[in-house]
Amino acid sequence: MKKRFLSLIIALAMMVGVFTPLLTSAADDEKTETVTVHKILMDKTSFNAFDVGTTGKDGTKYDGNKITNVKDFFVAKENKEGTATEIAGAYFVVKNADGTKFIKEDGTETDKEEEALKGTTTKDGLVLNTKNLKKGTYKIYEDQSKSSYKSADGQSILADAKAVPIEITLPLVNNSGVVKNAHVYPKNTEDKPLIDKNFKYEQGKSKVAEGYDAADEGAGPEVGAKYENSDKTKATVTSELGKKIPFEVKTKIPAKAKYKKLVWDDQMQKGLVYNKDLTISGLDLVKGTDYKVYETNRGFRLVMQDSGLKKVEEAAEKGEVELTLTYSAHLDGTVKPDQVKENNVTFDYSNKPGNENEPPETKPVDKKIKVSKTWAADGPKITEADRHVKAVFTLQEKQDDGSWKDVAEYESNYKENFEHEFTGLDDAKTYRVVESVSGYEPEYTKVGENGEIKIVDKIDNDNPKTLKPTNPKVVNGGRRFVKTDSEDTPNRLAGAEFYVKDSTGKKYLVAKSSTKADAESIDVSAKKTELDNAVKAYNKLLKEEQEGEAGKKAKAAIDQAQKEYNDAFVKAAQAYEWKEATKAPTDAVVLVSDSEGRLEITGLEYGEYKLEEKEAPKGFAKLTGTVDFTVEKGSYDSKQAEGELDYKQEGTKVFGKQIKNKFVSIPQTGGIGTIIFTAIGLAIMASAVIAIKKRQATEAR
Repeated sequence: MKKRFLSLIIALAMMVGVFTPLLTSAADDEKTETVTVHKILMDKTSFNAFDVGTTGKDGTKYDGNKITNVKDFFVAKENKEGTATEIAGAYFVVKNADGTKFIKEDGTETDKEEEALKGTTTKDGLVLNTKNLKKGTYKIYEDQSKSSYKSADGQSILADAKAVPIEITLPLVNNSGVVKNAHVYPKNTEDKPLIDKNFKYEQGKSKVAEGYDAADEGAGPEVGAKYENSDKTKATVTSELGKKIPFEVKTKIPAKAKYKKLVWDDQMQKGLVYNKDLTISGLDLVKGTDYKVYETNRGFRLVMQDSGLKKVEEAAEKGEVELTLTYSAHLDGTVKPDQVKENNVTFDYSNKPGNENEPPETKPVDKKIKVSKTWAADGPKITEADRHVKAVFTLQEKQDDGSWKDVAEYESNYKENFEHEFTGLDDAKTYRVVESVSGYEPEYTKVGENGEIKIVDKIDNDNPKTLKPTNPKVVNGGRRFVKTDSEDTPNRLAGAEFYVKDSTGKKYLVAKSSTKADAESIDVSAKKTELDNAVKAYNKLLKEEQEGEAGKKAKAAIDQAQKEYNDAFVKAAQAYEWKEATKAPTDAVVLVSDSEGRLEITGLEYGEYKLEEKEAPKGFAKLTGTVDFTVEKGSYDSKQAEGELDYKQEGTKVFGKQIKNKFVSIPQTGGIGTIIFTAIGLAIMASAVIAIKKRQATEAR
């Protein structure tokens, strides 16, 4: 046998992993029959500290054969926390020297990867049969998009790599000759992105709601999103109807990451309305090209496209990449006082490509669109985790400018058969159905020409677990009142009207439609006019009439008009604003007491407010001052106490703040009898004044 010399494997233990014959080649009939690839996972400190060379940290020499003690070889003894472990689940494929062709097991080249010499490591490595490969240089590439490795907690995946691709020269030789069964050791660290969500800090804009779980230290609304707060309890803030609530989500992508899937999904609870104002910063990304956003009133799904993923990967080559999402929402009229609302953001990432596809457009058939959904490709397969999932289907109508408008939605919890039918549609218009379901990939299929959409929600258990930071929460409140006379056994008064003012008494509460479309579709002002007319009709009645059948019917008309106005107000998703004025604006919110003297205000931020009486019930003096009240947790469902009266709310025992009016002998109303009575009274008073003046003139003579 000819003399053999050691082949230096300089970067096999570090950057490149090259077997290069130092002085001479092996005999033609001697071959390296197998190359076993061992995937080594290291902690970042040990990974960064490993130097170029063939000598391990324990002093042993690497010669192409199997390393006896992997940890001792790769981790310095003084690094007590260091780790180096062989892992399964890493995918490798063999290519030619310049990486342009795949190498088949018979040694020939091919353009098809499925024909190549390849495989996935087990806990003992991946054995590649190199017996038929010709002398020469080859490269062994790792493809993380086909690797199935993930950490024990299901969140970290392969990240930064060394000795990849592995460059080998066959046959492999050392001082003892040809290495018949060689072993190579590419290395990786594992890592995961970091994510957090919180209110976007705006000075003085977020007011903490008292009475709820406090934010953990350092995780309040004044700090914004911080990665160390991802698992901490966030604050509950209070916000009035329609007020903009800003959020921010920060995501840190690890250095050297090569992700093939990045998806953010934010699902908002009913009553918390997304303002469709999402922006993403940190890289120069183009909406529609680098990423796509599917938006509904209930949230959004942002899916990074290939060009965007490439930009992220290129930036990650230079270091960590931070991407920031900013957007806002508001509470609508459907939210009940003290009903806490939140929105759950999730982040899906992977070294494997996702299966996202566009929600297809369709037209109704017989004014209907049917939606059916299953959990897996093989049918309605329900896992234990699925039993807690909520799926929101939003039907959107295509507008002339190409945008999409929400027209209906359906929310479903876990059940075997997710089916729903949207009805009453226009067969000439174009629609689409957008699903929001955290942690799953919706795959849409259009059935037939029109009228039916099928959705399959897929989850890849080989991918890392979805990251879910804790959520901040939002709440608002209200207050109930009971209008009565001042008797010891009070009588309840209908038809009293009040304005709502801020704590300074300088600003009036005004209602406005949250969108132009709301204002056009629902005429709230018409319902308010009907309510005003009902109140006026009641106040025109004489006291005896109010206490009789006519009064009973008039009160019922007020109650019905009040209900219709309230329903219209909620449906229009009204928003509040405050106007500073010396007298009430024409569009100020007016509270009207019903047949039981009840009136209420909801949708207010927790705080101090005042009521100013606009008009007193017939026969009662208008209040000269304001009525102070507090909105806080529990104030809407007030309990029995001094100054509180039974609200007579069907099905529950709650109380309202009593507001008293004094009865006056000359009714302050606009009925015809009152006008005549007042005119006679004024005439009598005028005659008395004339008589007094005449007497004074006589006495002066």
